[in-house]
Amino acid sequence: MVKIGDVFEIPLSDGSFAYGQFVFKDSKIGPLIQIFDLISKNKINIEQLGSVGSLFPPIITGLFAAIRTGMWKIIGRKAIKGFVYPNFVSTFFDDRTGKAGVWFLWNGKESIRLGSRLPDEYKKLEYLMVWSPQDVVKRIETGEYPFPYRELIQNNKFQPKVKQI
Repeated sequence: MVKIGDVFEIPLSDGSFAYGQFVFKDSKIGPLIQIFDLISKNKINIEQLGSVGSLFPPIITGLFAAIRTGMWKIIGRKAIKGFVYPNFVSTFFDDRTGKAGVWFLWNGKESIRLGSRLPDEYKKLEYLMVWSPQDVVKRIETGEYPFPYRELIQNNKFQPKVKQI
């Protein structure tokens, strides 16, 4: 069983490893994890993570499935220090035009309406979504989101992909 504080290794495509930690169980949206800003060719001892920061803010992911299937492996447990539930932003958008509708801030308890344009002070927040474990790996390796959420956040719209027939 996965417990808060568990540290896990994430194999990357080049044979190296990234490391994450289960930091909060949100009963409404799922487990929050942090990814440490450490990529290693060799397996590490979790004490090495003591002074390592995060690669990006905490995200929501399918952690339990990743552990259960063996995609990610628990390597120990580490105390969580100073965790504060992060804010997330979300919007409904038009798939055809890429234009955002009304933006919302999720603070862990409620959705707060922000309006039709995302204020600048919220543009560094994570988009409220559940990341697949595969997309977490891709973000670690490339910095990319699985969908143009970063573009949507920055520009209030994204460029829709043209569907091939």
